[in-house]
Amino acid sequence: MNRRDFLAAASSAALLPLSGTAWGQAAPRPLPIIPITDVTGGIDGRIKLDLRSGTHDFGTGTGSATFGINHSYLGPVLRVKQGQTLPFEVTNRIGEVTTLHWHGLHIPGVVDGGPHQEIEPGQTWSPDVPIVQHASMNWLHSHMHGKTARQTYTGLAGVLLIEDDASQSADIPNTYGVDDFTLVLQDKMFNGSGQMDYVLTGEVFEEGFTGDTLVVNGAIAPVAQSVPQGLVRLRILNACNARFLTLSLQTGPLTVIASDGGFLASAVQTDSILMSPGERYEVLIDTRTTDTNALMVSFGEAEGLMAFMGSLFGGGSNSFPALVLNRRTETGFTGSLPDRLANLSPADRTAATITRSFQLNMGGSEELATLATLWGNVCGDGGMGINGQPMNMDRIDERVRKGDTEIWRIASDDQLHPFHIHGCSFRILSQNGAEPTAYAQGWKDMVHVENEWSEVLVRFDHPATNDAPYMYHCHILEHEDCGMMGQFTVG
Repeated sequence: MNRRDFLAAASSAALLPLSGTAWGQAAPRPLPIIPITDVTGGIDGRIKLDLRSGTHDFGTGTGSATFGINHSYLGPVLRVKQGQTLPFEVTNRIGEVTTLHWHGLHIPGVVDGGPHQEIEPGQTWSPDVPIVQHASMNWLHSHMHGKTARQTYTGLAGVLLIEDDASQSADIPNTYGVDDFTLVLQDKMFNGSGQMDYVLTGEVFEEGFTGDTLVVNGAIAPVAQSVPQGLVRLRILNACNARFLTLSLQTGPLTVIASDGGFLASAVQTDSILMSPGERYEVLIDTRTTDTNALMVSFGEAEGLMAFMGSLFGGGSNSFPALVLNRRTETGFTGSLPDRLANLSPADRTAATITRSFQLNMGGSEELATLATLWGNVCGDGGMGINGQPMNMDRIDERVRKGDTEIWRIASDDQLHPFHIHGCSFRILSQNGAEPTAYAQGWKDMVHVENEWSEVLVRFDHPATNDAPYMYHCHILEHEDCGMMGQFTVG
């Protein structure tokens, strides 16, 4: 059976358990379109975000206990505009202390939503969040110290899209749910009853939590979407706790137009993208070239139905379809692939006046483990840190002068890590000792870190005080909870 006959024959989406507890769709179901809250035209009153507990069926036929933001699972897509100040009203109804961090926003530490801005159960946090940066895809998630991994995995996450005059007038798709789609990619584990599972073990602390089932916008993959002929825009977030994802297309290269911090200087064509947890990329797909195409994802050797779907869509046993795009007959966005996108000059390392070095420590030291436990980190029998120190909420690790341009050098003594810095975007000078790939040479707030030095050129333009410092940390969320995080002020 060929791919087209297979899809045509699938009148319903049967969900089958694979080997062990992995699950996969026997045929794609419709892509869930995350509800959008668009305030680009103006804001009427405070923007209410209710953090709530609920039940969500990912497609197994069984409800799982979840958290969500205004919904039973995940949050809305918030679309805002540069120059606005967002008057949020964040109410905690999940029954335990939490926070809500605006990942990627250039904002003062006092409204950053890090571990110092705790929201007690039943209480409301009302930050006024200024939007000063250019168009970009950002997100929001729990940053509760020691509970970030579990709360985010359970559903406290959402997407925040910033638009500006240039992005709204750009000749690229921007009709939400028609030719412009937001994709939240996650890996999950389900038990034999089909309920979402999350269990911390020594191995999970060491490697980070990885599931065996891909989920797109809260639905087990693959999912499908019919689209008009023309260009289609996918805004993609890797919201996994720890898993790196490799993305590709079933047919043709990916055309990357934006990374974490906004548009690239020009579109970049690539066969694949490596996305760490927390990273975002925007891609364009030309549906005029084929009736059916698929966004493929690889996170290891697939088995059973997942491997079959991978082979059916040309991905082999190492990748499988996340989103299947089926072309309709009507014409959609008719523009051509863009050439120039943003005025982005090359990163100039000579602009830096200070260099700081950070070594990520995976543990193995009894002293590190003792300090980690003493200072409130959650990491079983081990301990993790940066520069030999586990996270300490009462200690400021670095003090940065506002307006200075700096080079931050980061390396790891073991394993590949995603590194994130709050309150800024930066340019990658080198990634693991090599020049960053072309699609990662724009504005970023995530960098891959291994045993070779990664260097970023960064400037901090907003204040962060002793009482409300910024964080820098590994974005493998279990590593962050275990102590691989530090604090810095800007003043």
